[in-house]
Amino acid sequence: MMGRRFLIAAFAGGMSFATISVAIPLELSALGAHPGLVGAVLAAGTGSVAAGAACAGAAASVLGGRRTLALALAISGIGTLVLGATGSTPGVTTAAVLVGLGIGLFWVASHLVLGQRAGNAGSEVGFLTHYAAYTLGAVIGSACTGLIVAGATHSGFAACTGVRLAAMLGTAATICGLVAWLPLAERGTAPARRTRLGPATHLAVQVPDLLLVAGWALLLPLAPVVLSEGYGLGPLAIGVVMSALSVAKIGGTFVARALSRRRGPRRTTVVMLAGAAALCLSLCIAGGASVFVAVLLATTVATAGAWPLVVDAAQARVPPERRQGLSVVWNAREYVVVAAATFVAGRVLGAFSSAAPLFVLAAILIAAAALVAAAVTRRPVWRGGPQGAAQ
Repeated sequence: MMGRRFLIAAFAGGMSFATISVAIPLELSALGAHPGLVGAVLAAGTGSVAAGAACAGAAASVLGGRRTLALALAISGIGTLVLGATGSTPGVTTAAVLVGLGIGLFWVASHLVLGQRAGNAGSEVGFLTHYAAYTLGAVIGSACTGLIVAGATHSGFAACTGVRLAAMLGTAATICGLVAWLPLAERGTAPARRTRLGPATHLAVQVPDLLLVAGWALLLPLAPVVLSEGYGLGPLAIGVVMSALSVAKIGGTFVARALSRRRGPRRTTVVMLAGAAALCLSLCIAGGASVFVAVLLATTVATAGAWPLVVDAAQARVPPERRQGLSVVWNAREYVVVAAATFVAGRVLGAFSSAAPLFVLAAILIAAAALVAAAVTRRPVWRGGPQGAAQ
């Protein structure tokens, strides 16, 4: 069954990326690296995600979307394997770059596989379930990495030993995902003809996505800073909150799926985005830490539930033969917007004594996403498949 194997592959992708994200700072800290170097290595990993997405179009033109997904898992697995075998900063950097390249390929290839059915009845369920499986892998990967490293140090071993054990677990998960996906990769359709798209091609259908991820980037990446400086939470409590936010992302996909069945994807998308905007504003008046965390969790549920619906709606309004090229441009745009919004968030937090302006800006962006999504979803839908036609 393709669905189950596809979800296993998504779970493996999430677990490998989360393992690297948690293990690399711990490894470099154990090696005595300066915080600036840690940030540079993580930035190199993030940059390689964008590079992987940019290369995915050429890879899919030769291999097809399904085989490109297999290649993505293989590269990610090599990256976690390198992390488990190395004990130096260059080796850790190489691992970060390899996993980043794999994840960049992974997201484009996943969109190509899912985009084949975009526009068909129930196609949004595929995007929702895939995102939930990936996020579940990320939650488990993060938790396992932290527990393994903590357990190793508690038992008297060096932190680097725990990192290597965690990396081996991430490698094993990626291998399992690759093995599960390979039979379907070999049955993949012929590689699609590469469609060259300009930077602005089909930009209109992606505007809701770009507004949403920009608002998201204003809230989540710097949430630990807000929790620490604004509410005085310690590292352990912040770690628990961040794990809960990942779980909330999974919960959001289930909420969106249930609402879509009753009210339809279009209405569900607009309602969830509008609700998320209102919740962002309420963050400005959240009193204690518990209230703030509760509202932030609810905001994450709403935004994470809406995001796969936004992606599916955009794919469904692009002719099937152009979706491959769009998937590459789509991911490149997202990474640029997320990086820019995260930078702006840092500047805003540094310029004001309160995080309230950040929440207001996020609310404006997400509310705008709701309005544009309502307009975009009125466009004609193209059915997926070779005989796709506008409806």
